[in-house]
Amino acid sequence: MDRRKTLAGLSPAQLNARASLAPSRGVGGGSKAGSAAGGPAGKLPIDKALSRMSLAGPVARRSSAYTTKASGVKSDPRPVSDKGFQAACVRIVIAFLAGHGYEYAITPKVLASPTTKDFTNVMLFLFRQLDPVLPKQFKLEEEVPQLYKRLKYPFQISKSNLSAVGSPHTWPSLLAALTWLVELLNYQERAEAARQDVGDDRSRTEAEFFQYVSQVYRYFMTGDDSKCEEEDGKQAAEFEARAAGVKAETERLRASNEALRAEIERLRGEPSPLVAARAAREETLADKEKFLKLLDNLQAHKASLQRKLAERQADVAAQQQELAGVEAENEGLRARIAAQTIHPQDVMRMNAEKTKQEAALRSTQAQREALDRRVAEQERGIEARLDAVEAALQGYHSMADRLALIPATAKRAEGVAFEVRLDRSAASASEMINVDLKGIVKPALQRLRDGYSAKARELGDQLLSLQEQADSVRELLAEREEENRNAEAQVHKLDAQYRAAKEALEQDIAAANAQVDQLATEVAHLRNANGASVLASEERLRALQGQYEDLLGQCELDTATLHRDLSAALEKILNHKLAVQADLKTVCSRDATINSQLQQEAAKLLASLPV
Repeated sequence: MDRRKTLAGLSPAQLNARASLAPSRGVGGGSKAGSAAGGPAGKLPIDKALSRMSLAGPVARRSSAYTTKASGVKSDPRPVSDKGFQAACVRIVIAFLAGHGYEYAITPKVLASPTTKDFTNVMLFLFRQLDPVLPKQFKLEEEVPQLYKRLKYPFQISKSNLSAVGSPHTWPSLLAALTWLVELLNYQERAEAARQDVGDDRSRTEAEFFQYVSQVYRYFMTGDDSKCEEEDGKQAAEFEARAAGVKAETERLRASNEALRAEIERLRGEPSPLVAARAAREETLADKEKFLKLLDNLQAHKASLQRKLAERQADVAAQQQELAGVEAENEGLRARIAAQTIHPQDVMRMNAEKTKQEAALRSTQAQREALDRRVAEQERGIEARLDAVEAALQGYHSMADRLALIPATAKRAEGVAFEVRLDRSAASASEMINVDLKGIVKPALQRLRDGYSAKARELGDQLLSLQEQADSVRELLAEREEENRNAEAQVHKLDAQYRAAKEALEQDIAAANAQVDQLATEVAHLRNANGASVLASEERLRALQGQYEDLLGQCELDTATLHRDLSAALEKILNHKLAVQADLKTVCSRDATINSQLQQEAAKLLASLPV
């Protein structure tokens, strides 16, 4: 019994809705099954159209891509007699043959005026690209026109043209036909590559779903319900597996979000590194001011010590001059004494004077030694102060190097010479330091401090803005999760409705089958009991069978509608899942970017601040 006859009772809208699931018609006589098997484009593959079994079949209608005249032979609009067009055709054919492993030698000279053997070899090679099982030997004049007709070549190729292939009046049209076949093969390769090149997951899912719909519709049109149910089960299992994968990914993302929230809360609970860095910076600046004051004090003290040292040195020089005068005077006195007559009173007086002078000399020497010791102590103190100043300068240079302030061409120096050199051998305190600390270095450091304070305030404002963005992202994520839960609930609801409708339809079909069996029993009983009522019973049986077929067709239509609605709902849910997944990835990426930016800014700020 032909169960597809019940389609005649459907409305035009229902027929159009059912037919829209199938691709357009192909070359195989326009049947729906053939068009479903032809792939997404709705046409039979070229290799199937050129199979040996189809060579002798009827020629299909020509494509509507070319307009035909009411009568007469169609003229070729291409400039087949133009030498430039012929040269371009020759290049196209040679490029294809060379790129696909043509086994014979091929040159532009060969294709300028080929022999029948050359043309046969080229044509056989090209047709083998479409039909690999093509025999090595075939009749050129008979089969080439048929093959071109099967390929819907819009112009006629006569047997007389094929009998004289290389003649000037026949070869241009055959070269154009050869180029057309090469372009068709190139298009087939590109179409196959594009068909296999599926981009993202969404495109791959759409392609798989389209193949599923085409396959199921082909089974439906052939009446193979078992295979339809098998394909439905496979597709439902695949959807459930994908849904499970999406749920697992959602749970993983939810756990990741929870971990990120915990990390954010932990970071919020910890003391801000910016506050600690500011405190360390203030402490460093205070230490710097102390060192500058100490340096000023040491320079003043050094100047005082140098002044005292100069005074002591002047005193020592005066005493040395005085001592030299005294010694000269002593020499003169000794000479006078040697020249004079010595009396005992003079000797006594001289001894007393000598004793007095020796006592004075010892007192002067003691004072000189005390002064020398004091000068040595002052020098040791000055050296210690200078060592302390050099140690402070070393710490200052180390800190300035970490802050990229030295040399003058450093990143934050701004052309200011922050490097301080101490000259121990300078004659004055102002010459011991090579730069003006109060007039140049201190104002430059003050400007740097003010600039980084402003930058720290800006970073604080940016941190608050990023925290607000993170809060808005979390709210958006919560909304997406709520939408996801609503979509899952809708899927469960649609699934329950589908199962209930399917069970009801199965019960109706079972009741109809039981009624048919009962009627068949009654018909048999009536046929045995009373032969006169057989015709009426058969009429009633046929009417009931018609009603049964209508009911079965309606059930199948309702089942297909439910399948279509369920498929559309599942596709929408899958799209929503993919959108939610993309949003989650975007949120995670933005969260990671924000965290990375915060860490980088904090690291830069910590690196720019003194330790």
